[in-house]
Amino acid sequence: MRDLPEGAEGRRLHGGETDALVREDPLVLEIDGKPLLTMRTPGQERDLGLGFLLGEGLVRSVDEVVSFEFRKGVPLGEPGAGDADGVKPDRLVMALTPGHDDTRRAVFRREHEIRPSCGVCGLEDLGDLVPGGIPPGTPRLDAAMLDRLLDAFRERQSLFAATGGAHAAAMCSVRGEVLGFGEDVGRHNALDKAIGALYWSGRDASECVALLSGRAGYELVAKCLRVRCPIIVAVSAASALAFDLCREAGATLLGFARDGRFRCYWDEGRLRDTEK
Repeated sequence: MRDLPEGAEGRRLHGGETDALVREDPLVLEIDGKPLLTMRTPGQERDLGLGFLLGEGLVRSVDEVVSFEFRKGVPLGEPGAGDADGVKPDRLVMALTPGHDDTRRAVFRREHEIRPSCGVCGLEDLGDLVPGGIPPGTPRLDAAMLDRLLDAFRERQSLFAATGGAHAAAMCSVRGEVLGFGEDVGRHNALDKAIGALYWSGRDASECVALLSGRAGYELVAKCLRVRCPIIVAVSAASALAFDLCREAGATLLGFARDGRFRCYWDEGRLRDTEK
């Protein structure tokens, strides 16, 4: 079988042929001693951890993370996986600076609910997602540049090309640079990886364009707004609640961005060419 990208594995199918499948492995995010279990595609664990902290409002900057430690577990099917303790998942152990206790309690409360969670639990007002809103008018994005960004976005999706089973997200500059990228079996994880990669590089999302490989649902838009990303672009449709959030926050929301076209759901003032 051809060489596979990280996150893909070959399997012999019932008829004898082989195919590439995306990996879906457990990861425990242990945050100040509190565990959250997620299924993810291995790779970019530090990006995933930091992006989750930022996108869920647990921290507001890298400086609020005291330590990261990745501990490899015992996957299913390997020696040690069948002992009395069962499968031992990988763990990402993170310690945070004190503060934001109310926000952190709300996050842990909703993350323990059945997924996909509503995401609103613990918020008394939707405006709490982005206090003060996003400054209007900047940055400005050329429609032609968006086409180039989407081309670069697709070219990076090696895991999707190999398996057809991965989501992707990217954080980009309006000048055409892909500053953070992630692929994962889960769309939330893909965005967390992209956000984490951006922030580990010393940048922030306040002048960025977020690219999403699927729809712009509430939870993904909420993550983008929590890191104050002003422009959100989805390859597919937006949900009504995602639209309402962007309208309230003052963010630009684009959907159906493919084949040289897009739909502007809200705030075309950041687009230099809205006739495409």
